[in-house]
Amino acid sequence: MRRFLAIILIVLPSSVFAEERVIPDDCEVLEGWVTVWIDQVRQAREEIINLKMEGKEPDSELSRKFEYVTYESERFSAAFEERCNSQGATDR
Repeated sequence: MRRFLAIILIVLPSSVFAEERVIPDDCEVLEGWVTVWIDQVRQAREEIINLKMEGKEPDSELSRKFEYVTYESERFSAAFEERCNSQGATDR
C-alpha cells in the first residue's frame, strides 16, 4: 500500500498537490500517508540544500512545494497521533 501511495505522489503533477487531502480514518492508511508526506519533505529539503550548496536560491515553486508538504506532513502526523496508538490501532 505504501509503495502504491508513493508511486501516485511521484506520478501526479505538482498542480494536484495544491488541493488539501482528506485525512482517512483507517490507521494503516493514515500511517502510509504520514510516511509519504515525510518522504516528500525530505526530498524537497534535499533539493533546497543542493541548490544552496551550489550558491543558488530555490525558486518560488520549490519553496511553495516545501511549505505545502511540510504542512501536510504535520497535519497527517497530528491526525495519526490523535486517532491511532503506537501499534496503529484505533483509539475509539
